[in-house]
Amino acid sequence: MTRWNYQEPEHHVSTGLPVSILLLSVLGMSAYLLVGNSLTGGEHVGSKVYLPVAQTQDR
Repeated sequence: MTRWNYQEPEHHVSTGLPVSILLLSVLGMSAYLLVGNSLTGGEHVGSKVYLPVAQTQDR
């Protein structure tokens, strides 16, 4: 019991859980976007931009 001192703060921190949660989140979002893209049919409709008509002033 001399090796474990429960009165001091922990010196060795494990980063496995937060990193795995982040990786699983990124993989889940990527899968969601890929599945959503495949369900929409993949047809890309072009955008239309309507510019205002330029008006000139006659003097």
